[in-house]
Amino acid sequence: MHPFAFMLRALSVIALTGATGVPVAAAAYPDKPIRLIVPYAAGGGADTAARMIARKLAPLIGQTVVVENKPGGATQIGTAYVAAAAPDGYTLLMGTANLATNSVLYKKLPYDTQKRLTPVVWATDVPVYLLLPAASPHRSLDALKVAAAQEQGLTFATAGTGSIPHLAGEQFAHQTGIPLRHIPYKGSSEAATALVGGQVQLSFDNLAPVYAQVQAGRLRPVAIAAAARNPEQPDVPTLTELGVPLVASSWWGVMAPAGTPPATITLLNSQINAVLADPEVRRYFAGLGMRAVGGTPDAFGRHIATETDKWRAVVRQAGVKIEE
Repeated sequence: MHPFAFMLRALSVIALTGATGVPVAAAAYPDKPIRLIVPYAAGGGADTAARMIARKLAPLIGQTVVVENKPGGATQIGTAYVAAAAPDGYTLLMGTANLATNSVLYKKLPYDTQKRLTPVVWATDVPVYLLLPAASPHRSLDALKVAAAQEQGLTFATAGTGSIPHLAGEQFAHQTGIPLRHIPYKGSSEAATALVGGQVQLSFDNLAPVYAQVQAGRLRPVAIAAAARNPEQPDVPTLTELGVPLVASSWWGVMAPAGTPPATITLLNSQINAVLADPEVRRYFAGLGMRAVGGTPDAFGRHIATETDKWRAVVRQAGVKIEE
């Protein structure tokens, strides 16, 4: 080998290994702020959960976690944004139950959930509540059945067609035989206002977005569609206890673009699990009707698949249609 060429190779080795002779590693992840995209407007349940997770996660990973809201299209805009992002761990999604329902409700999506996104961790489970206005004279399911027979059906409000609360309402009607007509609103606050004002007779929703109305005594949770009562609302029975075997939850979890390095997924999973195990976080979520979950990426992936199958059956049975 020519002496000059040998010298160049030697200098290259020194540059790559450093003075100690140990190979120099690439910059450790993360070495810049992480963006957590929420596909809803600020202030809702998913946004609230994302901001708590971001605040607690930042000191664990040594970087700022910035929450960005990209609402629209029943979460399609924010989800498509992350699906098209670089798979480097710096753009994440607060994925919602729409990951399961959108693939059932829409003929065409701007992303392929299975091919373009990968699970990181299931963050929260958010049971659906059956809500009545505090002034409602109805105090039981039997009373609702009587009222429905007298009025030839009842109306129920939700934050939108195809949402988990909407599908839960459709399943409730099927299981109880109570004829219900769905009235969709642009958001939970509008649905709650309509319920308090008497424009509709009942609603299905998560507790977090209507918590202020409940606290103020304007709305009354009648039952929770969960396997067990919420310890923060111990007087609210499950629908199963009332004879309706309905379990329905919205849920949120962190997703990353497909192709994100496994080591990055592992790191994020372990640190977000640590956040979800924090007693302060668990108490905060419980107070808003949320349950911190956690677990492996594979477990979250299986949950998404199970939910997709479950709600596909309800959509077909109820004939739910989305106007595209």
